[in-house]
Amino acid sequence: MNDPERGGAPLAEREAELREDFAYFDDDGDGLLQVDEFIRFLDGLGAGMSNEECRIGFAEIDTDRDGVIQFEEFLNWWTAP
Repeated sequence: MNDPERGGAPLAEREAELREDFAYFDDDGDGLLQVDEFIRFLDGLGAGMSNEECRIGFAEIDTDRDGVIQFEEFLNWWTAP
């Protein structure tokens, strides 16, 4: 299945790329993004957001409110329309 809105890459391929990106910014390798790791991720994208804006975004992505972002939360955020 292709995802034409996201460059036509098959969804499985896009998910694999996102897993690699997620793992790259997961400094401690625990499979979760802490807020500081997420801020570094956004900085790497050149988002130009303040730390406070990053923290607000982090809280929105952390849908189960456990203080970390699991890959599924990250994937849902990244692929949301």
